[in-house]
Amino acid sequence: METIIKTANTDVQIALCWKAMHLLRPMLKEENFVAMVRLLQSEGYILNYIEDNGMAVAVAGYRFRYMLLCGKMLYIDDLFTLEESRGKGYASLLLRHIDAVALSQNCKTVQLDSGAERTVAHKLYFKEGFTIGAFHFAKPVKL
Repeated sequence: METIIKTANTDVQIALCWKAMHLLRPMLKEENFVAMVRLLQSEGYILNYIEDNGMAVAVAGYRFRYMLLCGKMLYIDDLFTLEESRGKGYASLLLRHIDAVALSQNCKTVQLDSGAERTVAHKLYFKEGFTIGAFHFAKPVKL
């Protein structure tokens, strides 16, 4: 059976992605998840998912950005596969889909940030042709 990558366009489809996204982003609250994704979508965010037995088992959220450094890029905000669905190639399938989207949209690069502790994910990124090009720094804004 062919694995189909879907785009979460309806509230029901977005809500279907909750479990996987929450495991990646535990700070999110279920009661405002759909509204948050809707806000991100208004800014160009696209949420793809792979469904198995009525559950979103892998998710990928991305958007297009422009930077002086590299021109037009596709930036992956979120990528996650449920633990019980790992090893089936879903993340690689999503990444290849994203590569095709980037190519079709004339992007120069596909980029993402990944937590330093996510070493299993890093192995996947290296396997899929990503390299480490920079360190990402963040600083909280004090009000």
